[in-house]
Order: sequence, then C-alpha cells, then structure tokens
Amino acid sequence: MSSNLIQWNAETKTRLNEKVAQNMADLGSLTRYIVRSSKSSELLSQAEKNFSYQENIIQNSSESLKKMMNIKNQLEFQQAAVVRSMSTIDDIQDILMTIQR
Repeated sequence: MSSNLIQWNAETKTRLNEKVAQNMADLGSLTRYIVRSSKSSELLSQAEKNFSYQENIIQNSSESLKKMMNIKNQLEFQQAAVVRSMSTIDDIQDILMTIQR
C-alpha cells in the first residue's frame, strides 16, 4: 500500500507540475492576446509619430518667428529712415518757400 501511495504522490506531483506549466503557458498567451488586442504598441507608435511631427512643426515655427523678427527689425529701420526723411521734407519746404519769395 505504501508503494501505491508513493506512486500516487508522484503522479499527483507530475500532474500538478503539468497543470502549473500549462497555466503559465496559458497566462503567457493571455498576456500576448491582451497586448495585441489593446493595440497599445500601435497607440504608442502613433503617439511617437505625432510627437515627431509636433517637433518639426515647433522647429519650423521657431524659424518662421526668427524670420519675422528680422523683417520687423528691417521695417523698424525703414520707418526710422522715413521719419528722418519726413523731417528733412519740412526743411526743404521751408527753403523752397524762401526761394519763391
């Protein structure tokens, strides 16, 4: 009887080990299925692409702002030149008025 008990214990351990191994394999399959069905890797990839696009847009915007600042500076310089020219127009008009008299 003791031999039967030992054999039964060995069979039980073997079946238990097989069940544990099968459950672990099933758990791995379930995990892979959940990851695939959740599309988390696809969402992460899409987020990465969107971030990359945003980075390019920010870079282009920064370059555009620099160009606009240069244009603004040039326009300010031209405005100052026009103001200087306007002040000389008054002097020229005064001179013309004295010449015409």
